Amino acid sequence: MDSWSKDGVGTAYAASSPIWFTLWNGIITEVYYPTVDRPQLRDLQYLITDGKSFFHEEKRHLKSKFERLSDHTLGYRCTNSDPEGRSSVVKEIITDAHLACVLQRKRLTGDELFLSQLKLYALCAPRCRAESTDSIHLFWTVSNSWEGRDHMVEVRQ
Repeated sequence: MDSWSKDGVGTAYAASSPIWFTLWNGIITEVYYPTVDRPQLRDLQYLITDGKSFFHEEKRHLKSKFERLSDHTLGYRCTNSDPEGRSSVVKEIITDAHLACVLQRKRLTGDELFLSQLKLYALCAPRCRAESTDSIHLFWTVSNSWEGRDHMVEVRQ
């Protein structure tokens, strides 16, 4: 599959929502703001490693499965699984109906002992345009433990 083909497109069900996103191969591939012809973010993905024996880039090394959160929304659940079945990154991706904001909630699942050895990094590639006065900010909530914790990535103006 080529990177220009998409697994999903999302926005809020509100005419006032000025933000759109696309998905491909387990990651957010574009965020458009304030119009659908102005890409602000090229991609957002996770890098996963134990620091010793392996390094996984979500879009290249993990097996992806997409599903819609509901038939009535343009939100998605994406499950990216380790090729050896040891862990999965489960993400729910939606937009806020009242703010120019893409929300990505992430959960890491798998064997607790294996998960305790993992390091997870966010890799965000913004589109830099000299003529643009719009800006995208990445907010990241971090915790020292995976135990029952959800992590949120918010991309907003």
